[in-house]
Amino acid sequence: MTGLLSIVAAVLAVSLLIVIHECGHYFAARAVGMRVERFSFGFGPVLLSFRRGDTLFAISAVPIGGYVAVAGAGAAAEVDPADAGAYANKSAGRRFLFVLAGPVMNYVSAVLVAWALLASVGLGVADPSSRVGQLLPGMPAEQAGLRTGDRIEAVGGVPVSTWEELVQQIQRHPGEPVTFRVERADGGEARQELRVTPSAAGKVGFGPAELTVRTGALEALPAAVRLTNANLGAQLQGFASIFARKQRAELSGPIGIAQELVRGARAGLERFLKLVWTISVGLVVLNLLPFPALDGSRLLFLGYELVTRRRVNERVESLIHTGGFVVLLVLIIAVSFGDVARLLR
Repeated sequence: MTGLLSIVAAVLAVSLLIVIHECGHYFAARAVGMRVERFSFGFGPVLLSFRRGDTLFAISAVPIGGYVAVAGAGAAAEVDPADAGAYANKSAGRRFLFVLAGPVMNYVSAVLVAWALLASVGLGVADPSSRVGQLLPGMPAEQAGLRTGDRIEAVGGVPVSTWEELVQQIQRHPGEPVTFRVERADGGEARQELRVTPSAAGKVGFGPAELTVRTGALEALPAAVRLTNANLGAQLQGFASIFARKQRAELSGPIGIAQELVRGARAGLERFLKLVWTISVGLVVLNLLPFPALDGSRLLFLGYELVTRRRVNERVESLIHTGGFVVLLVLIIAVSFGDVARLLR
């Protein structure tokens, strides 16, 4: 894609993923009898709007994301106890389904993207072997002379055959020179021994190699579910490692994500759609985290209500979510400054 087309594709992809999430809330609200007052595509001045039933559909000037406004949602809303379409008057089970539908919709869209890739150009998945993937410039692996496609047979004299074994052995030598026994990808020299010094965090600067998986349309659906679940599990494991302080957090905000999508669009359709797939799975994980203002936190409160049969004070819950939203906004701004700094560099 050209530069301008790549940027447009990146913006539309991010917007579409958020709108898909909101579509989940919209269709769930309709299914459980809630009244949707507004479905906005984008933010800012309204360019076009129309009403269908009780819902005003609006297309706004800034095409980033959107939102669904349901009657009676939020502690500030004045709710008539006789209003059967109000969120606050619905059972905890129906409200739980409404909130859960957003992440579920992102999961379904991720499966569909994976299915489309598997049934067409193929989907690149991590090679479980100890083969070297993309190298990061200036990192210890590149400096030591490792090349993409090399297979690492041993680290510090300990044989490795899988990616997990390789990572474990590298992390046992933070900041220490260690010998890698390498089978070269080009076959010029059957084996070599290279001295690599991992960083203090136990990193050397390469990821796993990729295998391209391609199947027929029928076989692609279960494969798409399996690979999406594996991606979901890997991202959950990553978050768990960050919270356990076993791994350093490397955060990207909207600018960083858009930048990666632009690069993916320039690299080709397969790379672009794979990034869309990964981001869609990431939205599932992010929204299910029990952090105030996210769907996961709302589900936690609703789960408490389902178990105890007692509703949490709405004003208290609203204050918690408002505080969480402010913290998220500050975090996004801070991360975005880092994205801009990397972009300028």
